[in-house]
Amino acid sequence: MKISNRQLFWMIIMMEIGINLLITMTATIRSTKQDAWISYIVAGIMALVITYIAARLSSRYPKQTLIEFSAAILGKWGGRLIVIPFILQWFWVMSLILRDEYLFIRLNVLYKTPDWIVIGTMIGVVLYTVYHGGLEAIGRVSELWGPILMIILALTFGLTFNNLNWPMLLPVYADTGPATIAGGALAPLSLLSEAVLLMMLFPFTDHPGKETRKALLLAVGFSSVILLFGVLWVLMTFGPAVGGRLQFPFFEMVKLVYLMEFIQNMDIFVMAVWLVCIFVKLSIHMFITSYGVAQWIGKTRSWKKLIWVVAPVTFILTMLVIKLNPPAGLLLKGVWVRYVLPINMIAIPVFLLAVSSFRHKRR
Repeated sequence: MKISNRQLFWMIIMMEIGINLLITMTATIRSTKQDAWISYIVAGIMALVITYIAARLSSRYPKQTLIEFSAAILGKWGGRLIVIPFILQWFWVMSLILRDEYLFIRLNVLYKTPDWIVIGTMIGVVLYTVYHGGLEAIGRVSELWGPILMIILALTFGLTFNNLNWPMLLPVYADTGPATIAGGALAPLSLLSEAVLLMMLFPFTDHPGKETRKALLLAVGFSSVILLFGVLWVLMTFGPAVGGRLQFPFFEMVKLVYLMEFIQNMDIFVMAVWLVCIFVKLSIHMFITSYGVAQWIGKTRSWKKLIWVVAPVTFILTMLVIKLNPPAGLLLKGVWVRYVLPINMIAIPVFLLAVSSFRHKRR
């Protein structure tokens, strides 16, 4: 299985933009109000730093995944122990994505559709794609739909330009401060930093190396810019008071597109592309979870068989999350920002890179 650097670029963009446009804006706007766009700039810069660290680490072991080079750095048992948080994270991410997808579809399209049908259908499509097409199929889908996503977003920004109220961004910085802005940056940073999963995808590129690192950094940087425009448009359309109360503010903004009495209902196109983004992100996580667990137990060649375990476990976890219905803000701040961001996305990659560098210098 091989993908090109271009396909990896589009995979990261589809993974970063789709979910970020929907679920992180409300929390950031609620805490930083009209200065939320500054928080997104901070998040973008920090995400580039985190991505660079992960890419630098993978560059030292270009033919090995996270599971493999962790064992090479820390030994067999140390390597196995340190990747357990990542495996748990991958399962957790899939269940949360599916929960958010279900809530979004129920709210906007299929109000009375049972949850198990929505969840089961998406898992079935993802399972079929990963089992039969693997990473190559995901790369091709991303390469096809990525430019379409950019076109639709460009049209959205252009057609809503007349609705913008620039004074909504004022006063700048006066009502917040560095601590508040930094705190507001944690939510988008925690999702932008999911690009660290490149440590599982790096060896599958045609020629892993500097060009791969460049593609990854460009993808994260480009995603950060798009998200910055998204939060600016939401703030200038609804203002911080209303924008901080809406569950899906960007999608609500798209509903306001109305031009010359025939260009309207753009939300249909945004919804379609968003579902493709969710499909790509779920497929990536399904692949790396199945492949990673197979490597972890020493059965790499049987990774496809593990899909039939990963998919049902994901379904059960998702139904459990839907039944318990914890607040999205609690999950984002209480779990993702507090534990996953500092441990999985910062501490472990930095620790592995430091140990690897130390051992390299001793040699």
